[in-house]
Amino acid sequence: MPPIQYSTQVMDHLGLVAGMCKELGIAEHIDRRAPKVSDEWNVSHGEAVVAMIINGLGFTGQSLHMFPQFFDNKPLDKLIREEIKPEHLNDKVLGRALDELFDLDVSKVSFELAIKVVTHLKLPCDALNLDGTVTVGITDRI
Repeated sequence: MPPIQYSTQVMDHLGLVAGMCKELGIAEHIDRRAPKVSDEWNVSHGEAVVAMIINGLGFTGQSLHMFPQFFDNKPLDKLIREEIKPEHLNDKVLGRALDELFDLDVSKVSFELAIKVVTHLKLPCDALNLDGTVTVGITDRI
């Protein structure tokens, strides 16, 4: 009988981050606003954004061209979606997603996601502060 081969992948706390992204529907929200227009890429804009969130909260903050190496030992099938490979998360795919967010107005998308999070998690919210220069008061709870 041949010896059993094992392989390991590192998930660490990134499973919690990915799980929350899935629960909140972050990728789906972005994909509704910026659908992928080409089948040339294996990753949607929303999935690319989730990959950037996972990378950013992975305490490494790799630059875009280093993303494939960051995800080399991560279970992408569990974190994002089956069939995504580290090489799919390249700087071209991530750059396209960032360009789409810019075209959509990053502040508006961030606000939409913030409202979605507050509503989904039923967080008490009396005021919103979108940046350091603007404060918006809310008289009724969201």
